Amino acid sequence: MTDKLSAFQIPRSLIGSLIFFVLILPQEICGENLRAIDVVPDQEKRSCIQPVDGYAHLSENMTLAQTRAAAFANAKRQALEAGRTYIQSKTKVKDFQVEYDLIWSDAEGAVSILEQKDHGVEDNTRYHVWIKAEVEYELKSKRHQGAQEDVMETDAPLTVKVWTSKKQYRDGENIDIYIQGNRDFYARIVDITSSGEITQLLPNDYRRINFFEAAKVYKIPDQGDHFDLKVTPPYGEDEIVVYASEVPVGQVDMEPAGQGRRRYKGNRESLGAISRGIQVIPSLSSSHSGAEFYEATWTLTTRR
Repeated sequence: MTDKLSAFQIPRSLIGSLIFFVLILPQEICGENLRAIDVVPDQEKRSCIQPVDGYAHLSENMTLAQTRAAAFANAKRQALEAGRTYIQSKTKVKDFQVEYDLIWSDAEGAVSILEQKDHGVEDNTRYHVWIKAEVEYELKSKRHQGAQEDVMETDAPLTVKVWTSKKQYRDGENIDIYIQGNRDFYARIVDITSSGEITQLLPNDYRRINFFEAAKVYKIPDQGDHFDLKVTPPYGEDEIVVYASEVPVGQVDMEPAGQGRRRYKGNRESLGAISRGIQVIPSLSSSHSGAEFYEATWTLTTRR
């Protein structure tokens, strides 16, 4: 989508015409009537955001720097275990574990530190650090490739599908984007062009919605939006990306891009990191603290 797309950009992208063309989606889809369980994302990333304290006892055999490193390693290990516990405590769909495997890595490298605080030595006995960590995991169907039904159940891990009625559009056609989640969620929806330009579609200055109800299909653009998505040159590929969580996603500084939309001047990596800057509040209904995060990407192509 390009600047010349009535109020929105669709140029060339980086992913190419993916294999998902031949998976579940036909060339023409009934748009809003399509159920999200039939949608296979071009990319997805599942994770749990986990706040954790890490400790390491002082020892004559370790320098202070080594003790500090041990405290961070301890925090990462705890984040891995806490993430597993949190996701498993929320995955209660009947036979879900029979149909799917939750794939976790045991390596500390699978834990990304989003924020950290160094509290230093406490009581002359131990080193204390705090981290907000992202623990990634995957779902693998035990039935067949592309099985999607169970992941849209209410008690499955947070899943938010994004799609368009087609994967390819011609000059002059309008593009409608749809999103649907298996549970209530907060989200940011952006368009990323092949040149790296990032435009936020929702929330926007006229439709400030950032909370979405479970099972409800949302459309972009829709009533309240002040832009249309119409294909004009130059043509190419775009990525529509949804950053979603069960709590509000991190606030991002953006500049006006016209028609109520906002433009982010950084890159996708930094946008993803800031969007993960969520406030994790312990649940009153559970002894486990944490928050699920889900990132989904849908790629579309435009041509003459």
